[in-house]
Amino acid sequence: MTRRIVIVGGGIVGAALAAYLSEADGLAVTVLERGPRERLVGSTGLAPGFVGLLNEASVVTDLARGSAAAYAQIQQAGRVGFDRVGGLEVATTPAGMQALQDRAALATEADLPAHVLDRAQAVAAAPGLVGATTCVGGVFYPRDGTARADVITAAFRDRAAGVGVRFVYDAEVSAIDTCADRVTAVRAGITYPADDVVVACGIWGPAVLALAGQSLALTAVAHPYVYAPAHGGALASAPFVRWPEHHVYARDHGDRLGLGTYDHHPSPVGPDELGVHAEQPWAARLFDESVIRALALLPEENRFVPERRLNGVFSMTPDNLPLVGPFESIAGLWAAEALWVTHAAGAARALTAQMTGAPAKIRGMETLRPDRFSGQSADVLTARALALYRDIYATT
Repeated sequence: MTRRIVIVGGGIVGAALAAYLSEADGLAVTVLERGPRERLVGSTGLAPGFVGLLNEASVVTDLARGSAAAYAQIQQAGRVGFDRVGGLEVATTPAGMQALQDRAALATEADLPAHVLDRAQAVAAAPGLVGATTCVGGVFYPRDGTARADVITAAFRDRAAGVGVRFVYDAEVSAIDTCADRVTAVRAGITYPADDVVVACGIWGPAVLALAGQSLALTAVAHPYVYAPAHGGALASAPFVRWPEHHVYARDHGDRLGLGTYDHHPSPVGPDELGVHAEQPWAARLFDESVIRALALLPEENRFVPERRLNGVFSMTPDNLPLVGPFESIAGLWAAEALWVTHAAGAARALTAQMTGAPAKIRGMETLRPDRFSGQSADVLTARALALYRDIYATT
């Protein structure tokens, strides 16, 4: 008997999950995507693309490893999905350098290469992004890189569609039907019978799961990212750079620089404020001063007046960990939420193993179960998530 699986969300997570599930026998997979086929309207389409492997939670490190390995194999329409350009973390004070060295030791324990650099070496590693006057040293992670989320998502969609997965676009879910504590169908204009439903729609996840009577400890937050005018160069091989002390990151996109910052008051985006796109209007009062401070970290000759200012909404959780796995109270209901490009493919592969009974290759997935905060105050959970906004690589 064919097992019917409906995935809600066709971004990088939903597309990867569809592709991996399509490798198993006896499954009929349908993906319902709220947006149009030709545009990624969720967080996938706004992601700066950094894939940093190291996380304080070993399970998340393993998900990132799996993602990077998958992305490195992807080519689509002559474009590659992943450039292993490395990640450079920069310190501006001796105390900051000590914190980076502690992280490098953690990387060594996780069998990830990490090279401690002095000031001159750090500047030389990314001269277009690291200013000598604001740097005392750094750590370089050669296995990190930058992903092209649009290329990767398209490749996974094509792979899945090529073996019979059905993608339905402009499909807004209005109901998830259940019977005797088991999912039975998803309604989105028409009814899609389902033995399993996977919610993989990012910031819209709580609203969709509420249709099945489930809460999700996910907080949508606003985040600034700015682009410089085109510089006419080709520096895409430069590593992705982070200044953890200042909660700032930057990269060269090949034709222009891009920079993001968490050094501002965290701003939640309520369900009523979310539209059909993950981009919100630019919040000048909230973002402008933090962007100016962030730009001062760049070499003076590369500081810029932003040509484009992007307010992208993404997901936070109370422990900075993803929400992946089954719901205990409703059979057949699964989540693949609070996942960034960094972890998307690894999590999709791990969830596929959970759903099909294949051998688990990643340990600790039970710590990511989506209902682990069940029964706790929503206001308290939101406050915990927002308190972690400036330190997205730490877990509690």
